[in-house]
Amino acid sequence: MVKIQKISEIEPCLGFTEFDMLKKYRQSFATSELGRLHSLFPFSELARQMHLKSSPFGRK
Repeated sequence: MVKIQKISEIEPCLGFTEFDMLKKYRQSFATSELGRLHSLFPFSELARQMHLKSSPFGRK
């Protein structure tokens, strides 16, 4: 049985990557009803004004 040393050696053989799946997910979200609503409202700004989000860098 052959052991794989690096995933990068077989990655070109795979038909998809997690980045392709994420890209397709984001595209489908943007065209969905929820995605259209999300694009209409400035949720980040609302959260900042209500002091729900204080740091632009995420959790500490």
